[in-house]
Amino acid sequence: MRPRGCDRPRRLPAGARGLPRAARRNARPGGVGSPLLDQGTIERPGGRIVAWAAWGDPAGKPILRLHGTPGSRLSRNPDPELFARAGAHVVTFDRPGYGASTAQRDRDILSVAHDALALADRLGWDTFSVLGVSGGGPHALAVTVRAPERIERAGVAVGMTPHELIDEDDLIAFNREARRRCLEGGRAALESFLAEPASQMSADPVGTLVAAMEDAPPIDRAMLEQPEVRAMIADSFREAFRTGPFGWFDDAWSLMNPWGFRLEDVRTPLRLWYGDSDRNVPLAAARAMAQQLNVESFEVIQDAGHAGWLVHEERILRTLLD
Repeated sequence: MRPRGCDRPRRLPAGARGLPRAARRNARPGGVGSPLLDQGTIERPGGRIVAWAAWGDPAGKPILRLHGTPGSRLSRNPDPELFARAGAHVVTFDRPGYGASTAQRDRDILSVAHDALALADRLGWDTFSVLGVSGGGPHALAVTVRAPERIERAGVAVGMTPHELIDEDDLIAFNREARRRCLEGGRAALESFLAEPASQMSADPVGTLVAAMEDAPPIDRAMLEQPEVRAMIADSFREAFRTGPFGWFDDAWSLMNPWGFRLEDVRTPLRLWYGDSDRNVPLAAARAMAQQLNVESFEVIQDAGHAGWLVHEERILRTLLD
């Protein structure tokens, strides 16, 4: 990896200076049981702020991990040593409107790639790998479209697909209704539908997710019984909604609309992982999307829903970084 000639980011090892006070409370570098190495912000055109966090081995191979929908830079594997064991220097960032990142109304998927690449520049990463998770999947694809020459490896775990590839009968009821509201009533109808769940997730992230996963496969439900998983969910969701629901609103709208690029524009070889029992991102839709991509490998995770992939993340990272 050859470092780019650019200014270094504002690194905040002593308490995340530059982040809002509430954000600093939510993620303290070096806290008990925390794998967080560092965090900070970069400034984008117009004064917009993008907040980031670093995890794992600072001497490891660089990888941008793009969080799900909803989510925040505090979305990570709940095992505090996993990223380091995999030899990964993982950096996450809040998409606009989540956590400590300034909202950017009317953003599309491709526009977020500019933030990702600006962050990589400021970190001094000439080349790096990307892993997109759930709603972060399309954003990872966008990064490869914008700068394919900088991507070492690209992976997507349970990543969202274009909505037109999904048979609504394969979806859980919540996603099916959100899709219907969006297609029939537009942005206002979608935001109205998401407002109450956003409030519930902000107030009780773990309880809300447990209720939502009542019919999920056993492997997914068992994960939610682990204290470290619950702690990570609470951290990530509370930070995601700390300044309001707007990051989720914008994410959901952008995922349901044209992404700003075509699937055929993704030329980077991809490694994909999907659960065979996922009703958030149905396997049939993932296979249909894969037919339009340059897929190096497609692994179906047996007996897993939308969260079961986390059990395999160390292996996934090693596959991407080896």
